[in-house]
Amino acid sequence: MKTQFRKITMRRKTRRLTYLVVLLMTVFFVENASAQSQENRKKQDERWISPARTAINVCPGGVAFGFYSANVEHLFGENHGLVLRGDLETIPDTYSDANIESSGKAVILNYRYHIGGGLNSFYAGAYARYRKIKGDGSLENGDFDFKLPECTLGLNVGKRWIWKNGLSLNFALGYGYAYDELKVNNSSQAAIDAIDVFRDDYTFMNGFLGEFSIGYAF
Repeated sequence: MKTQFRKITMRRKTRRLTYLVVLLMTVFFVENASAQSQENRKKQDERWISPARTAINVCPGGVAFGFYSANVEHLFGENHGLVLRGDLETIPDTYSDANIESSGKAVILNYRYHIGGGLNSFYAGAYARYRKIKGDGSLENGDFDFKLPECTLGLNVGKRWIWKNGLSLNFALGYGYAYDELKVNNSSQAAIDAIDVFRDDYTFMNGFLGEFSIGYAF
């Protein structure tokens, strides 16, 4: 009985050891193949410059947050890209106790210098953005509405990937100096305070510009 138990135990241990070895070998070969594939793709990317001159992209991830954005970039020469972008924001009323209902629109003009030549390369550039937020809220002493126009000048960096079938991915980050000017029809201190809370909570990073988008280049 003891001998049979030892045999069963040994078989289980041997089986587990075999599974472990197979798993480790699989992981090793997969990682090795992946590394070789990435190296080959890197070499191909270094050799291939996309002939595309124009790319149209949208930001699908922002839809879940009520943010809609689309842009088009055109390449002049080998390195100079010019981007026109439009944004639409639907802002929830959770940013102040005044139940402020608001929305925003923005237009961005972005110059990009494509360092590697072609659209599918790293780039650095400068951007100008005009954005306007409109909103209205209610307090015990009355309703109010406001406009918050904003101008931003900044710098950004990023990278665009383009596959030979035209698929395009773009990632960019930027930051700049933003100036806004509040226009409100109810100048009571309570209304001003409520709007200040909204500005602090929602527009505290108003100088930031980001993009992670997908599209088509041609």
